[in-house]
Amino acid sequence: MKLMLLSLMAAGAFAQAPDLNSIPSYKKEYDVVGGLRIAGSELKGSVDLLVEGFRKFQPNAKISTNFMTSSEGALGMMYGGASDVAPMGDDAKITDQMPFFNSFGYVPTELSIATGGFEKRGTLFAWAIMVNKDNPIAKLSIDQLDRIFGSERTGGWEVGANAQNNLLFTAKYARGPETNIRTWGQLGLAGEWANKPIETYGYVAPGFAVSFERMVMHWSVKWNPNFREYVEMKEATGDADGRAVASQRMYEALEKDKYGIGWGALMHINGTCVNPDGSKCPGYPGLKLIAVSRSPDGPAIPLTSDNVANRSYPLARDAYIYVNKAPGRPLEPKVSEFLRFILSREGQEIIARNGPYFAIPATYVREQLKKLE
Repeated sequence: MKLMLLSLMAAGAFAQAPDLNSIPSYKKEYDVVGGLRIAGSELKGSVDLLVEGFRKFQPNAKISTNFMTSSEGALGMMYGGASDVAPMGDDAKITDQMPFFNSFGYVPTELSIATGGFEKRGTLFAWAIMVNKDNPIAKLSIDQLDRIFGSERTGGWEVGANAQNNLLFTAKYARGPETNIRTWGQLGLAGEWANKPIETYGYVAPGFAVSFERMVMHWSVKWNPNFREYVEMKEATGDADGRAVASQRMYEALEKDKYGIGWGALMHINGTCVNPDGSKCPGYPGLKLIAVSRSPDGPAIPLTSDNVANRSYPLARDAYIYVNKAPGRPLEPKVSEFLRFILSREGQEIIARNGPYFAIPATYVREQLKKLE
């Protein structure tokens, strides 16, 4: 009881939502005259609104936007010389960044401008960890999730500043098969659960899978061999074979699989979403959510809207902007001004008002601003 109380008190320490008043207002340091090119994702309308807000401070800026390629072509437009700012709704994959590195000799600089949404479709919703409602497990750490969903490996990737602005593979993240978690008994469950294998479920589409691999598995692509792969309905073929791997099948299977665990979307579990064909998501009351801790001895944080907004929930996602900044050299002033505006109180107010993303806390804003130096 005492341990549980301490855990709840620790979790409560994160309960404050981001305070926009703690973020400094935008102060113009450079008069932007002429072109500023933005190409990539519209970030659910946020980019256009941020451009409109920026123009109020920088009326001489001539800003063009191109959202034709969405996230998938954002870095390509940049290293092809067609843009200055690359907003992306998905994490830049290793394969996205390698051509950029080959063009410039360093990776693009990544800045978070917003925290992803809570449970709505297409909002960079946080990853929900779910099990059958009869499973007694209540919390897991990121390290445990790695050992459950991932597999033994010889290494993992370092990207960016920790890799000399490169993408480099390292044995730092190596681990042997003895470190895998494959039975519920390894997580402390006894009785009938002790020797039962853990069956794993999740998504395979790169926009989803890469996010989980990055946050949990150190960019590794080696999954538990029993990992069952699914996609959202719109990404499956329209025949019976496609319906067999649509995401609804995953949630249905987990409701029946007493020994399964999966990662997915809260909107499906709660039945708050609408499918691309117009049908309402049914909801899956036979599933329960697992609280997640960043470290083995850290507080386990439940998936709630507040815990996503304040970034205490470890599997919240980010809306990113990528820019071309050579190491040790200042960012182009017009680009720096636009990013400083986005990371100002005025910029974060626009993000908060527009939704579906959350503004980022002042401490996280300061981390992003340091990347511009």
